[in-house]
Amino acid sequence: MDFLTRGYNAFLSDKGQPQSADETIDKLADCVQHATLLEDRRAGVLSLKGLARDWTEKVGDRSLNGLIKVLHEDYKDTDITKAVLETINILCTVSEKSKASGYALRFTDQFIQDAKNVTILLDILEEFDFYVRFNTVKLLVTLLFNRSDRIQECILTSPIGITRLIELLDDKREIVRNEGLLLMISLTETNADIQKIVAFGNTFERLLAIIEEEEGISGGIIVQDSLSLTHNLLRYNVSNQNYFRETSCIQQIPGLLGYVGDSNAEHVPYSYEDWPTQKVSNTILVLQLIRILTEPAGINTAVNQKVMAQSGILLPVIQLALCSNAPPRVRTEALYAIGYLVCANETNQTAFIRTMVANQPDFTTPNNDGSIPANVPRPALVSLISIAAASDTQNHYALSSRAAAAFAATCCIDDNHENQLVLAGTLQKVPEDNANSKFTDKPHSAGSLLLEAIENGHTNENDPYSAWFACVILSHILNGNEKAKEIAGRVTFGEEAEGEEPVPLLHQVMAALMLSSKESPAASRAPMGYLCLLCTWLFESSSSVKQFLSEGIHVQFLIEEMQKTNVDPVTQGLAAFLLGIAFEYDDDNDSAFSRETLRDILLNRVGADQFKNRLSRLRDSAAFINVSKTMYISAEEDEAFNLNGSLPMLVLDYHFVELFKESYDSIQRAITRSPKAAKTKNFGANNHSSGGSEIQSYKEIISKQDNEIKNLKAQLAQLQGQVQVLTTEKQAAEDEKREVEDKYLREQARFATLEKEQEDLLVCMGEQDMDIKKYKDRLRSLGQDITDNEEEEEEEEE
Repeated sequence: MDFLTRGYNAFLSDKGQPQSADETIDKLADCVQHATLLEDRRAGVLSLKGLARDWTEKVGDRSLNGLIKVLHEDYKDTDITKAVLETINILCTVSEKSKASGYALRFTDQFIQDAKNVTILLDILEEFDFYVRFNTVKLLVTLLFNRSDRIQECILTSPIGITRLIELLDDKREIVRNEGLLLMISLTETNADIQKIVAFGNTFERLLAIIEEEEGISGGIIVQDSLSLTHNLLRYNVSNQNYFRETSCIQQIPGLLGYVGDSNAEHVPYSYEDWPTQKVSNTILVLQLIRILTEPAGINTAVNQKVMAQSGILLPVIQLALCSNAPPRVRTEALYAIGYLVCANETNQTAFIRTMVANQPDFTTPNNDGSIPANVPRPALVSLISIAAASDTQNHYALSSRAAAAFAATCCIDDNHENQLVLAGTLQKVPEDNANSKFTDKPHSAGSLLLEAIENGHTNENDPYSAWFACVILSHILNGNEKAKEIAGRVTFGEEAEGEEPVPLLHQVMAALMLSSKESPAASRAPMGYLCLLCTWLFESSSSVKQFLSEGIHVQFLIEEMQKTNVDPVTQGLAAFLLGIAFEYDDDNDSAFSRETLRDILLNRVGADQFKNRLSRLRDSAAFINVSKTMYISAEEDEAFNLNGSLPMLVLDYHFVELFKESYDSIQRAITRSPKAAKTKNFGANNHSSGGSEIQSYKEIISKQDNEIKNLKAQLAQLQGQVQVLTTEKQAAEDEKREVEDKYLREQARFATLEKEQEDLLVCMGEQDMDIKKYKDRLRSLGQDITDNEEEEEEEEE
């Protein structure tokens, strides 16, 4: 009770009357700063802690330096240390009251000005006392929140500071461990150096052990925090991803998601699970972890994709995405994860395409005998296209999920000519005897689903994206593959046997475009989808351009769209781009429109300036600038669409935007060039009156230029070889540098461990020396003759 008496006496004046707050704080601050007895300092600190909440600024101004002094000198005393930590935390915590004058940040700056103040906090973490450890971590979190850069700096200067923070994850007291997790999450958000040191301190193994202990994705908020810290350590950090893979942590990801059913079965079964809110959050974080490790075009992406596929990650992800009762948010993330796993990886693309998945059992329409209809499995890619093109009406997927399905479907096609050709081959009715087609799912195939959506998707007022998604997927099937374009060019609509005239698919797309353009521009994304598809189809394909120009109404419609005043600038820009492509690649002599004729039409009815203006407005539009690489639709956009029909900002496909950027300059200048003039110039040269001598001089000039070109090409090839050698050497040096850095970090972590062990041994030796001295003193008090060293003992024995 002595310290309570001292604290009470501090509030009294010399005459025993209560003092004002200012006088009390001054007296307590002086006591903390100058008192010689530990009990007095402890009483002063406890009293200041009680006043700090109501008189925060005054307590901080007058006593913070004293509190820091006590923290350094008396940190071995747990009671006073706990009180000091709590008081400083109160002073530095930003609150509504502190925002006006900013004293919380001022006190924070005053505390962290000297790095030794942060170092002492890290040293205090050695103390096992619950309250000391807990309040130390809380204060570090507060300081980090206020001044993250400076705290990170101070922590990096401490040789074993990060090691002590990592050890918090091993604390058996959950509250301390959980606060340590939050501290580590904040600490590793941006600093790559700290991320590396933390990762090489066996943090991944610790985090996975915590997740397993908390029952995986079915666990609580601690699982979420552990996964968030894992994200921080791996995102944009190549060396940490290497370490994560090399320590076999990737192989544990499938176990986190779980898989319902037999992994050796012929198809992925449908899964029914309970989905509490926390499980949803945890599952999404695991799926996002997969995406972090397989970021398209990443250095580690290919090898990470391979290891994940070998560990069996595809099956649980496919089950979550295509055949489970998972909530829309989980399903969307799983669909994106599929796209990332198969992107630019033929092995994973093939594995996915060969996977069969179950449909959701239809309980609403039983058979005549009351039984549930048979659940016929279908290829996973057909399910993706069915979701994107809204043919899978039973599950009612959200727009965000359908966009993710479309993205995943395009990832299965990109950089894979074989898949492009196979899918192009399904753009017609599947024969009844075609039982070997790996994309067949009678009565629908992947191609038939796309054709149905392209032909009729624009007619559904409640679904503005059905045709758009189908057009995007088909454009990826045709992109850069002339054989696929030829196959698609032979697809026709209409039954000749019933007297209908066959209509080529290309013309059918154009007809659908003309019909969809009659609707309100804000009601559908179909016109943009059709135009982007046509641009991709005609690009660098003279045979497709010839088929397109065989109907004059096509050119007439596009010109009218460019001339209208009430048409969206994006649509007008796409129409101009399509006409520019048609003119640029109109190389067939049998084309319905010669280049000269088409150029005259463009110049007379549109004009060069107007043509360029339409292209420029498309390039400068928000839809073009803010295009999403993954066709992302946010939850807010989903909700707005469901409430009032407001369309998301998803207007253009990223690959189309890249195509536009690459060909913008050439298409823009196309109509300013005159092929006819060039031919006339050549004809005049051949028939020049001065005849042979001038022709001979031209030939000599051409021959000389040819030789110069050959020499330049040889020099260029030599330089390219040198560049290749230098690039290889540079890459090898970078790999060696990265390996040395990783080795340095491992050695640094090992050194920190050895240094800690050395400190522990020194402490033990010090304790032993004190024990020996105590026993000697006791023996002397009992009258025993005790020597001070072993040499004297040996001399006495002799």
